[in-house]
Amino acid sequence: MQQPQGQQPIQPIDFYQEEYKDAVRMSWNTLPATKLQSTRAIVPMGCLYTPMKDLESLVLVQYSPLYCKCGAILNPYNQIDFRNKQWTCVFCSCKNMFPKHYADHITETQLPAELKKTSTTMEYILANQQAAPTTFLYIIDTCIPQEDLQAIRDSIQQSLSIIPPDSQVGLITFGRNVFVHELGFQECPKCYSFKGSKDYTTQQILEMLQVSTKPEILKRFLVPLSECEFSFNSILDDLQCDPWPTLPGEREVRANGSALKIGSTLVESATQFSKILFFVGGPCTTGPGQVVGLKLEETIRSYLDMQKENPNTQYLQKAKKFYNEIAQRAIKASLTVDIFAFTLDQFGLLEMKQIAEKTGGVVVMQEKFDSDVFKETYKKLFDKDASGFLKMGFGSKIDLFVSKDIKVQGGVGPCISLKKAGPMVSEVSLGEGGTTSWYTGGLDRNSTILFLFDLSSTKDTSFSQCAYIQFVTMYRHSSRLQRLRVTTIQRRFADHNNIMDMIRGFDQEAACVTMARVGILKAESEESIEVLKWLDRSLIRVVARFGSYRKDDVSSFRFPQEMMMYPQFMYHLRRSHFITTFGASPDETTFYRASLSRESVQNALVMIQPALLQYTIDDPAANAVNLDIQSMKPDVVLLLDTYFNVVVWNGENVQKWIEEGYYDNPEYEYVKELIDAPNSDVQYILEDRFPVPKLIKTYFGHGQERYLKSRVNPSVNTVQNENVESGNYITDDASLKVFTDHLIRLAVQTVQ
Repeated sequence: MQQPQGQQPIQPIDFYQEEYKDAVRMSWNTLPATKLQSTRAIVPMGCLYTPMKDLESLVLVQYSPLYCKCGAILNPYNQIDFRNKQWTCVFCSCKNMFPKHYADHITETQLPAELKKTSTTMEYILANQQAAPTTFLYIIDTCIPQEDLQAIRDSIQQSLSIIPPDSQVGLITFGRNVFVHELGFQECPKCYSFKGSKDYTTQQILEMLQVSTKPEILKRFLVPLSECEFSFNSILDDLQCDPWPTLPGEREVRANGSALKIGSTLVESATQFSKILFFVGGPCTTGPGQVVGLKLEETIRSYLDMQKENPNTQYLQKAKKFYNEIAQRAIKASLTVDIFAFTLDQFGLLEMKQIAEKTGGVVVMQEKFDSDVFKETYKKLFDKDASGFLKMGFGSKIDLFVSKDIKVQGGVGPCISLKKAGPMVSEVSLGEGGTTSWYTGGLDRNSTILFLFDLSSTKDTSFSQCAYIQFVTMYRHSSRLQRLRVTTIQRRFADHNNIMDMIRGFDQEAACVTMARVGILKAESEESIEVLKWLDRSLIRVVARFGSYRKDDVSSFRFPQEMMMYPQFMYHLRRSHFITTFGASPDETTFYRASLSRESVQNALVMIQPALLQYTIDDPAANAVNLDIQSMKPDVVLLLDTYFNVVVWNGENVQKWIEEGYYDNPEYEYVKELIDAPNSDVQYILEDRFPVPKLIKTYFGHGQERYLKSRVNPSVNTVQNENVESGNYITDDASLKVFTDHLIRLAVQTVQ
């Protein structure tokens, strides 16, 4: 009989290797052994899972999996009885007979793919389940400058050559009114007009489009690309800005809400697995979903307005309710909504965030459509894999199975609870809780969901060595076939008498991202200052719990190497826009939080603690340096990656060399080599990331230097310290050293 692998000695876990193998990062990789130990761990038991991550070792098979009675799927950790041809589930302990086509061939030396040790993650291509073609509905705001409209037009036309020719496409444009274009009418452009200020019911929309009586008429609006490419391109070529004049002192009359409602009604009536691409250049000022009035003297709501309940917050709750209703309908129809917003002002993301977040869509927010950032980002949305398929998943759902000693508290990120209760569900609910099943909608290669766990109330009397977790992700692949990705992981319980056993399994990067996501979740219902206090209290408890020291003796403090970076990560988190709202608009904060809550650990960590690279004449290769004001030296070039922006900064002397012509002088080739050194790294970042970050080139004393100075650690106040070479820098922020010293003082005073 094959014994489950959980009974064998387990080597220390390589966090990065586990991510490359199974797309999983856990805050604690040796789990607390008791409820008390779990409580005293402070950092939640979090698991960040990226269901569509590119995995080099992914096993792909073209048959259906074997299910246990509990719903879990056969995996390498199951106990196999080769004599009786049966297997025992590690989640419910049920015995299951192998079907004949397995039983006739399975032996200890001849195992099916799903039982091999390397198959902890594998993907099943389900036969005879090919779905209808994907639908792409483009909704375009025409209340934008002509050059921005031209940029949208060019990008859409470019993408039409990338998407599968059997895909269905549709087009809606809007300004004061909403126009549904009939792409199936080849003779001349034809569209149906809706009044933007009116909140139409679903039935009214279908009746006006004549779909309620003749469903086949839908084919006029959502047409296979191969049949309408010419007419679609012709309509785009002739597209003009909204003709309605904008009065002095007023905003454009813009019916964002009506356009989204009509668009979602159209595609949900036609097919599942659709994607809406919503291009917007400003706030909704009329009709359902309105977020601000027409008069410019009425500013769109700010955090201060919401705290004081000022008159300009009158639209807030009604708009949220309206967009949430659209989001719920989109979820039922397996519809994904991507939002591309390029505007200097707020456009209402705070109100409409659920439409993108809960359907698995992306949000891209910048200043102008007529920019490389938009063009390259939009192009990257349609990246293809080695087989020529779009790197997109549609209508996805994740089911979670856990062994008896742990319970599921909930999911945080681009997911929504499907309310599937059961014995695996914890009594404590966090995020989308009370379930072991979630709708996750659209997926890309970086879509990451945080799952939170708790120990079972019976764990204290259980002597299990290991816990098992299985993720089962069903999604529609771009090939139109249903796929099932199954990831099964094993983690052992720590020795409750040995605190170092838990410490060795601490992934400080995953822990930071876990705390950041839980903090963002708290910020939805609490003031940011309260979230900051919670983060600070938690950090003090972590340092006090896992550090070694003599009571009240700061000099005796020592912190484990495995946790050394954690306080620094938390320092940068508490300074970021993810938690604090000072100096940021509600839309900006919503955008930052939505981005962090869907990205992988690596990307989220760059958002929290930007990477700073240094290039010098002596060493023009990139070298990581401290994110500190003192790294801004006169004879270096720095590259700052904040995820959303990439900043290339020339020191004072380097900038003088450029101005004095050394860059173009062949005798000073080493100067040219230094100044060009960051280019390859910049290019790699721009090509690898979605959305494409904004590239900012600046130098000592230049106005855009603020992008760098706002993110570095103020280790000294440069006005008071003349030895610092980076120029004046005035801030009220505590430096990392001051923060750390204060943290240690508080920790050594804590009674454990």
